[in-house]
Amino acid sequence: MNRFSPSRWRLFWLAAVFFTLPLAALALNNCFACKQEISGGIFIGIDQITGEKFMICSNCVMLPRCFLCGVPVKINPTVLPDGRSLCERDAKAVVLDAAETRRICSQIKDNLDRQFSRFATFPANVDVDVIDRIDLFSLFHQTGFDFESPNLLGCIRPVAGTAGKRYWMQLMTGQTPSGLKATCAHEFAHAWAGDNISKERRDRISRDAEEGFCELIAYLLMDAQHDEEQKKVILRNRYTRGQIYLFIEAEQRFGLDQILDWMRFGNDASLQLGHLEAIRDVTVPVAQPSFRLPPPAKTNAVIAKSNDVAVALPPSVVAGFKLEGIFWDKSPQAIINGRSFVTEEDGMVKLGSNQVPVRCLAIQKYSVRIRELDSGLEHELDLR
Repeated sequence: MNRFSPSRWRLFWLAAVFFTLPLAALALNNCFACKQEISGGIFIGIDQITGEKFMICSNCVMLPRCFLCGVPVKINPTVLPDGRSLCERDAKAVVLDAAETRRICSQIKDNLDRQFSRFATFPANVDVDVIDRIDLFSLFHQTGFDFESPNLLGCIRPVAGTAGKRYWMQLMTGQTPSGLKATCAHEFAHAWAGDNISKERRDRISRDAEEGFCELIAYLLMDAQHDEEQKKVILRNRYTRGQIYLFIEAEQRFGLDQILDWMRFGNDASLQLGHLEAIRDVTVPVAQPSFRLPPPAKTNAVIAKSNDVAVALPPSVVAGFKLEGIFWDKSPQAIINGRSFVTEEDGMVKLGSNQVPVRCLAIQKYSVRIRELDSGLEHELDLR
């Protein structure tokens, strides 16, 4: 449950690139770090914030590098108490105040709730703390995480021994406001997973896939806020081993609701290139009955209800539509023919070999009303 800086895979210097141009030509180039003309070998780097290439001389290649952008720091460096260096540009932008960090995190929680209200509810029982790199690395070693990561940005974990389920989010100081927002969104996505994914499913799903899902939530938030620079930073991340790209494509093709279903009920451990349609391969568990209600006169079906999940035994079938379950919480969802819906959501439902567009008009605790968009026909699907 963590998020890494985009600098983690940069190899610190891409490679030493020595140009065979005449020395007179090389002298026209200035070192990005010391601003002096380069008269010898040229080293090429990439600014991890802007994505721009820069040249440095052999004298500056061993300088401390900015924690955020990776550029060698020579002029007016800022050194944080935990030893991280910041270049003059990035030092002006970072968030160092704990109260401001918590304010931004609270704002991101509100943004997530508004943007994804039709699909997901993010936990509010999250305590936010601000720590430096030394404390964060110590925490990860103590808790047994084995990620190879020169720059951790944050983590979240459940708090043991408290009444009800709570989470403890810890965020590293010295991030830009955009980076901090993306990190908060990523960690809230982990908290959603903790609240909504069963232990059995979490044991099956790959770590790369869960991290890719969390980066997707951060990416979608940054997209909604028109933060193109931070979107590029997320896409340059390599630690999800390509899962972020597959999650973005899957969201564009199938929608976020299908991704949430796959995270909770999917049969595969990760998304596979060229086989994204497998995201529809989900198995919704049937709850075991904890009590029986007297069947109403119109049917002999039995209601099974456990952990606020109502499931029909057998499913209600109307004109080929099967109501397979209702998940009743702050944002109720109905499972119809293997696809989840929230109220007023449109989607495609598979009937035989056809895909039929429907709208979920209303969700009650034991019934759902839908409309076929092509024909206008309405159906009441009942679990009882």
